[in-house]
Amino acid sequence: MLTPADSRETSSIIRVVPGFLLCASIGGVAAAAAMWMGSGVVWALLMAMVLASIWQPPAMFTPGIAVAGKHVLRLGVALLGFQISAATLHVIDWSTLAILALSIALVLTAGWLLGPVLGVNRDLSLIAAASVAICGASAAAAFATILTRDDNAKCDAACTIGAVSVISMLAMLAYPMLSQILGLDASQAGVLLGGSIHEVAHAVAAGYAVDPATGEAATVTKLIRVAMLAPATMLIAFIGVSPARSAEARTPVLPLFLVAFVVFALLAMSGVLPPSFERATVPLSRFCLLMAMAAIGLTLPWRNVLAYGWRPIVLLLVLSAFLLTIVAAYVSRMPL
Repeated sequence: MLTPADSRETSSIIRVVPGFLLCASIGGVAAAAAMWMGSGVVWALLMAMVLASIWQPPAMFTPGIAVAGKHVLRLGVALLGFQISAATLHVIDWSTLAILALSIALVLTAGWLLGPVLGVNRDLSLIAAASVAICGASAAAAFATILTRDDNAKCDAACTIGAVSVISMLAMLAYPMLSQILGLDASQAGVLLGGSIHEVAHAVAAGYAVDPATGEAATVTKLIRVAMLAPATMLIAFIGVSPARSAEARTPVLPLFLVAFVVFALLAMSGVLPPSFERATVPLSRFCLLMAMAAIGLTLPWRNVLAYGWRPIVLLLVLSAFLLTIVAAYVSRMPL
């Protein structure tokens, strides 16, 4: 026999279902569209925004959309930890590890300093810098969960996620040609592509577009950058806050999804998990992110997108060029 508490819990789950299924449906269509052209993140955002512009989701969808936009997003970021393995960390030498860590620190610092110069607030600047420096939409989402406080900030973060995904897609097309123009070997090209392209899928695709050896090097390099998401985000959780915030808002809190990221990464590196399990978490993590983008798109008015402006786009492009310059300078000195 159900107790009153059980009945309330069951009722809460049922209320989440309509919106959850709506976001999952949009995410599925976006994933299918991305197989043919473009980025799934961009497709999910645009499809949801277009749908919301012609059809206002009734109140019954609100709880599920809220869950997808917050908790499913955090789950997707946490699941990235399963992509990190001991084998990944052993392939890259110490000098490459050092330059990847340095590049992340430099890009984050550049974003923090350059953003206000361009008229972009520091929180959004850090979100943009993280998306460039670490792993595109996933890093932007992780930083946004810590730094965004109001609806306008969340809308700006969503626009940043869409913009960096488009820039990453363009880099996927252009950077392999650049590696060939520079005459890089497979190892050098892999580090260049994995170290400078924002999205994991785009970095991997760009590497294998050159040859299998380059693809393997690009994949490993990119996953090293993904592994640096947790320490970078944890650091920002403690010190990367706006001085204008209240004392309560500035209180450092270690996000649970980052703790989960670290735990999942340790499990993956321990070798106790079967390879099939680790492979299954990659598409699951990506689909969680697509669902979250659909949820954000359903609540993101077009006027907020128009208000996003050109300044954050310029910031993303400048930081992308800065990162490419750092990594290219390093690979030009790597031994052949």
